[in-house]
Amino acid sequence: MKKNFFLLLAMPFLANAQVKWVENDLTEGIKKIKVNNQITLGYNTHSGVKIIIKDGLPFKDLNKNGALDPYEDWRLPVSERAKDLASKMTVDEIAGLMLYSGHQAIPVAAGGFSRGTYRGKIFAESDAKPYDLSDQQIAFLTKDNLRHVLITTVESATTAALWNNKAQALVEGMGKGIPTNNSTDPRNGANKDAEYNAGSGG
Repeated sequence: MKKNFFLLLAMPFLANAQVKWVENDLTEGIKKIKVNNQITLGYNTHSGVKIIIKDGLPFKDLNKNGALDPYEDWRLPVSERAKDLASKMTVDEIAGLMLYSGHQAIPVAAGGFSRGTYRGKIFAESDAKPYDLSDQQIAFLTKDNLRHVLITTVESATTAALWNNKAQALVEGMGKGIPTNNSTDPRNGANKDAEYNAGSGG
């Protein structure tokens, strides 16, 4: 009994002694790397991000400089990674992190509160898919370095997920690879006709 108990206690240590990582294709160019069933790295092959191998472990080369920067090293404490990233950012990039987008409908409306265009045309007249990024969304993500997106209505949960994948691929391929943070307005009521109910399909 004591021998078996010892083996049970030792098993986690033995499992961690050998590093294992597996890379899988998910959908539309998205790959997932699982390290020892503990760390998960996701990236989009269309973004230009490559994987760096160091000490037998995979890391995302978010700034595409071919080296492992401290902010890209998931083994380090979050505070150390954040400090390194902040030291590399321009004033404009930092300012972008302090801003929120205007209200965004997915797809964007032709007029009114959340209006926008796709390659200069309203959605109905364009060949855009519901989850494509609008001209205005591309502009605030690329030119304004904005990373906080306020979403109001979505066509469906699938459309929202695909839109998110496109937005993340776009910003992952720029600068330092800082992702978007998507959110919605706080819920102020439970009216059945409220925005959140309609946006989720009723």
